[in-house]
Amino acid sequence: MDKSQIAELHKLPMEDKLQIVQELWDDIARDNSLHNISEEHKELLDQRIAKINSGEAQFKPWSDIQAKYKK
Repeated sequence: MDKSQIAELHKLPMEDKLQIVQELWDDIARDNSLHNISEEHKELLDQRIAKINSGEAQFKPWSDIQAKYKK
């Protein structure tokens, strides 16, 4: 995609932009190549899921995270 095509996308109404973004995310989610993650990443995800399931995981409110990065 070249700069002129991107410029045309910027001119679209917000509703159209959101529809395009949604379609792109859906396409990315269907892409099987993303499911080929390394064993190291799988192990890390399994550890995090186990912590969540056991109640060990600690979560921060979204408002705290936003406040940290709005400074």
